[in-house]
This record gives sequence, C-alpha cells and structure tokens, in this order.
Amino acid sequence: MFRLEIVSEPARFRALADDWTRLHRACGATVFSHHALLVAKIETSVERRRALHAVVLWQGERMVGAACLAKRRERIGRRLPIRAMKLTFLDQFDIGSNDILLDPHVPGVAEAMARTVYEMPDVAIVDIFPLSPHAGGPAFLAAVRAAGRMLAEREEMQSSLVDLTGGPSAFLARRSAKTRETLRKKMRRAEAAGFEFVRARGGEKSAHMVLAEALEMSFKSWKAAFGTNIGARAEERGFLHRLVAFPPAGCTLCVDTLRKDGVAVAFAITLHHNGRAYGLITDYDAAYSKESLGLVACVQAIFDAAEAGCDTFDTLRLTSLSESIGDRTEVLKRCHIRSRWNMAAGVILLEGLMRRVKDRAGPRAKRLTGRRKFLSSGVAEQ
Repeated sequence: MFRLEIVSEPARFRALADDWTRLHRACGATVFSHHALLVAKIETSVERRRALHAVVLWQGERMVGAACLAKRRERIGRRLPIRAMKLTFLDQFDIGSNDILLDPHVPGVAEAMARTVYEMPDVAIVDIFPLSPHAGGPAFLAAVRAAGRMLAEREEMQSSLVDLTGGPSAFLARRSAKTRETLRKKMRRAEAAGFEFVRARGGEKSAHMVLAEALEMSFKSWKAAFGTNIGARAEERGFLHRLVAFPPAGCTLCVDTLRKDGVAVAFAITLHHNGRAYGLITDYDAAYSKESLGLVACVQAIFDAAEAGCDTFDTLRLTSLSESIGDRTEVLKRCHIRSRWNMAAGVILLEGLMRRVKDRAGPRAKRLTGRRKFLSSGVAEQ
C-alpha cells in the first residue's frame, strides 16, 4: 500500500522540497521540520550529512509520511557505558524539537511509519526525542504502543508557552502583580544611560554583523564555562548565519541584542513562523548576572514577537526564567522503541526501573527540584 524510500543523500533530500513542504503544511508541523531548515542543518554539518537516514512513505506519487532521522552508533543509556546502532532524529540536542509528518487524511500511515521504524535493518534501538506533540507525533506513538514495541516513554522536557493575544500590554496584565512589577523594573534598567537595544532580521544588511556580535558575546556567558555556549560551535554558527542569508519561506530570524556602552551584554535569537515565535537562544554576559539581563533580552523578544503579529511565544525549554512568564506548558517526549529483543532493549528497561526506584525512594524523592520540579508542576497543570 505504501512505498518506502530511505534518503541518505543530501542531494536527494533537497530534491524533496515541494512534496515535503506540502506534507508539512497538511499536518500542521512545527518550524523545526520545515524542509529549508532541515536542508540547512544537513548542509552545514559533516556529521549530519553522514548520519542522514530520512524515512519517506509514498502512496503512488504522493508523499504521505516522512521523518528526518539518522543512524548513529552511540551510547545507549545514561549510566551504562554500552554503545549500539541507534535510529534517532537527525537533530537531537540542539535548538528546537522534532516532528513526524503524517498525512492526516490517509488511513494506516501511522502504523506503516511505526512498522518501518522498528523494522529498520542494523538498528539495535530506536531513540526518538525530543518529539513535539504536533503533526503526526501522537498518532505515531499510539501505533507503537498498540504494536507492543514501546520500551520506555517519558516527558523529556517541557516548553513554556506565552500567549501574545492582545499584545505586550495583555501579556503583562496576565502576570501576577509581583511578577508584573519585577518585569517592569528590570526592563527599565535597559532604558538607563549607556544601554540600547539593537534588532536585526534575517535578510537585512546588518543582520550578519548583529548575529556575529551576539554569538561572540556568548563566550562571556555562564555557559562558556561548561562549553555549551552556542557561539563556540562552528556548525551552529554556520546554521544561524545561513538562516540570516537565506531566510526560509514564511520564516523570519530575529536577533535582539542589548548593548551597554556599545558592547553586547545580552541577546535573544527568535524564529517566527506561522504566527508562532520560537525563542531559540537567550544569553547574557556573566559579569551582569545580578542585573537579570538575560530576562530583559527574553522579554524584549516577546514584545517584538507580539508587535510582529505572533500569537504565541514558545520558550522551547521550561526554566526558572520562563516559568514565571509562561501561560501554559507543552510536553516534549522521549521514547525508546524496541526493534527486537537484545542487550540494548535490556539496558533501557533496566535504566527505567532504576529511575523509578530512585524517584520513589531516593534522597530527593520528597523534595522536587530542578528538572523534576518543572516536570511535576507541568503535569499538575495539565
């Protein structure tokens, strides 16, 4: 009924633009499965070009299912040092989330995609994350569960969503009086002498310079001490500059940089698509940590998104910074799917059992902090 195509060549993936775009629109997927963004990811990364293993389902000449996946030999669990061939999303730990595209008008396509994934040759385990709740993700997970192939499924992370209906004033009005006053007080700091906001959009002449200035500033951030600042990664720098040079259709990359005495001290990089703004990166100079300039840059990006006509601002990650300004949360899932019974499957089951025991009987079981705190509060809200 369906014809399977495995796409491992970047040139072939690029040639799927029209069909991929039609399916992307039909199933209401996020910007992170936009064909042009995926092409930019692939063509600015040697590792992704080598790992590309996209799955495409055709019904006649019509694309009805697609997932931009990759085959990688990686560590299986978090604790046990065992490596095996995994089928994952092409983009795992970086900016955004991932979608599985399924035509909502074609019966049986979710089951076909699930079967295709867990019957992939030479794959020991399927590790899908972070999976967004949009497009075909829920139908795909339901098909995997029904087939009895789900080994582990959990909330990997949450994103905080800000309702921009009514503009900046309505956004502030929905905050508590204390939060509202705190935000106004911090935003007034950016109006003091010596501070200025500089904004650039993809396609503008100044955009490359403003983006480069922001990424260079990231070396002064607290993330630089851990090697996680985005400016230190050549692939991500190249990806962002490519989005500036060649903005995908319907997408706008915005860079809000806060300068003090002409030097960048904080920035926020945001991507707009179909009325939704995605906060890709927010960072600040660690020397100004007590002034909350990261929050100032984030709120300024929210205001700018509201003025641009966006109705939702997605922070992508629920943190202490975004918890107080969000209106609701959205769950991004991680699931391990059994391709067959083997050591990889055993490791996943064992780690899942160990995690449950630790959560119930561990030293922090009664006091939720960090990631567990946000996940628990998010579940309660839903």
